[in-house]
Amino acid sequence: MASVAGLLALLSLFRIAVPKSSRVDKRIKIGRPGSFPLNDFTYLPEHKIYVYRDNAGMQAVSSNCTHLGCAIEKTSKGFQCPCHGSIYNTKGSVISGPALKDLSWYRLYRSPDGQVIVDMTRGVDPDFRLRTN
Repeated sequence: MASVAGLLALLSLFRIAVPKSSRVDKRIKIGRPGSFPLNDFTYLPEHKIYVYRDNAGMQAVSSNCTHLGCAIEKTSKGFQCPCHGSIYNTKGSVISGPALKDLSWYRLYRSPDGQVIVDMTRGVDPDFRLRTN
């Protein structure tokens, strides 16, 4: 009985130590494909992602720099971190700066009501697109 109580206490401490943001659902509805402009990246700061839509479909990439997590900015040649200068190409690959890892791309799928869902628990190749036609 004491071991069960100890385990429960340990789980309670773990729950306190883990930030709430890491316990939230990482599958988010972002709207219908038509609400995103063609051939452009749309920044969704509340979800920390960029969404790209073109005639081939839609993609979602993390807006967190892989160096220290600063919010990256879209540039004409890709992405850049304003904090420490990491530069990524349009596929999210590191070109220069202190970042060592490429940006994360996320799986997209459609909900039954037609909205696009970003699944931040499943990484995909930068060439993955949700077909929207």
